[in-house]
Amino acid sequence: MKNKFQNIELLVNMGTGSRSLNKSSFLKTLSDEGIEFETKDFRAHEKKIKQKKEIRSSRTKENLDQFENNQRFMFKSNVQDHEINPWDLAHKLKHSMKSVSCFVEPDTVSEFVIQRKINDNEEPSHRSIGKQNDGNFDADWMPHANTIWHLDDAHSQLMSARKEAEELNSDKLVRIGHLDTGYDPGHPQLPPRLNTKLQRNFIPGETPTSAVDPLNKAVLYMPGHGTGTLGILAGGKFVGNGFNDKIGGAPFAEIIPCRISNTVVLIKTSEFAQALNYLSALHKSGEMVHIVSMSMGGAPSQAWADAVNEAYESGILMVSAAGNNYNGIPIRKLVYPARFERVIAACGATFEDAPYYHKKIGEMQGNYGPSKSMNYALAAYTPNMPWAVSENKALSFSGAGTSSATPQIAAAAACYLKKYYEEITALPEPWMRVEAVRNALYTSAAKKVNSVLEENDYRSYFGNGILRASDALKITVPKKGNNLIKAKDADVGWFPILSTIFRSVESATASPDAQGLNMLNIELAQISYHNTELNKLMNNDEIEFLGLSKKKKGEILDFLICLPETSMTLKSFLKNNYKSFISM
Repeated sequence: MKNKFQNIELLVNMGTGSRSLNKSSFLKTLSDEGIEFETKDFRAHEKKIKQKKEIRSSRTKENLDQFENNQRFMFKSNVQDHEINPWDLAHKLKHSMKSVSCFVEPDTVSEFVIQRKINDNEEPSHRSIGKQNDGNFDADWMPHANTIWHLDDAHSQLMSARKEAEELNSDKLVRIGHLDTGYDPGHPQLPPRLNTKLQRNFIPGETPTSAVDPLNKAVLYMPGHGTGTLGILAGGKFVGNGFNDKIGGAPFAEIIPCRISNTVVLIKTSEFAQALNYLSALHKSGEMVHIVSMSMGGAPSQAWADAVNEAYESGILMVSAAGNNYNGIPIRKLVYPARFERVIAACGATFEDAPYYHKKIGEMQGNYGPSKSMNYALAAYTPNMPWAVSENKALSFSGAGTSSATPQIAAAAACYLKKYYEEITALPEPWMRVEAVRNALYTSAAKKVNSVLEENDYRSYFGNGILRASDALKITVPKKGNNLIKAKDADVGWFPILSTIFRSVESATASPDAQGLNMLNIELAQISYHNTELNKLMNNDEIEFLGLSKKKKGEILDFLICLPETSMTLKSFLKNNYKSFISM
């Protein structure tokens, strides 16, 4: 975790069943060391939701108690990250609380790589070194034309699927939560059914009830990104370039816009977690939310894992961008939350059904892998996608990155849910609704890849294949959820080194409690996510830690202990248990 010379912010989860938080007692202990905290309620947005009468009467006292007792807070300190490692401060706060159920993690900021080659006044944060034309499409990729191509039957089949779905269950509402930079209220291609009543803004200092994108321009900003992805998801009618129809894959769906970032380039842990928790709380209150589309991502977090688990258990299907890179930098593997098994990772496929991969220096491309993480992945089309541009209220044809693939998959899920609404909602367990839709999307996906012979395994790049939305509608819902398999809990610590290194923790020395151990585990995951050298030592996460030689294990541990970004708490734990880990 690199220093940003900013005040450290922490996320605190007291855990279910814990006693009321007595902040004064442990804050006084820290105050004696010169550490002060400003405290905010992490669940403030959820607590303002009014439950529908029929839902309110059915809630049990046990469920109410669980909600009230599961206390979560955001702590902003007066200590900066160059003074102390944020993870060391997190451990210090946990220790002062004297609670084994308490979990604390830094509220980190992740970078999400993007690129847009458009001919307007916006300054993209990244540009390809390759040839650029008039900005309406990227000449480095097919098709070499300003056209809306991805909807046709040779590609996503979204137009055919949409038309079939729109004719069915007209009285059934399909609702999608959209997590991005917000929306431009003046753009003509906005979704026709944008729910402004339930919209929310999770950025501190901005109006909580407005997800409108102020379109601020600054270094690393990407104004209008949310409007661009909304157009692909459920955009309105566009006339031009031989096209006369709605550009969105699911314009019949109602969209709840949630603004979670000033810029898609930088995403904060707390803002995504709060937004997803808000949508889950809406769902539980009777305001049904069926699907979540998020064209962003970043480093692993326990808060993200908790939010994903809650949404999945509630029956909400999540689609998240796989991420982008430049020749493997900053990371070629799936980002989070796309890497969680309970989320569909949206990878990229090009116009000619080839991997979204380019050896040209400086060309943005899509993330994929490691292989074990592709079991729940699905590909959709990019680049040269239609992109609603806020600057001139027009439509560009330069949409790129897995940001463009994500809303296509979410739209296909909405089409399937629209057709089989009764069958899906009748399934006995909420999570089965997610798996029924995923089963149809995965089963019907095109199992092919247009690539050179040594790289012709579609599973490496596309996971379950390339989206075929109309074919998915032919897959019926399994009766009573037969043969549907529940995905395992979203768990950050499943990297080979992380899932195996602590198996013998009971025999290891200086072991913290379970939550303290989990904090060390997540710090390791974040280091692995950001550090290229550690990834190389870990064989890019393709080989289990237990299968490595003692020499290789020692190299990994030595690297972590010597790494400046590693917290003193983690360094000490690794040193104390060095021999145990080597001999595993």
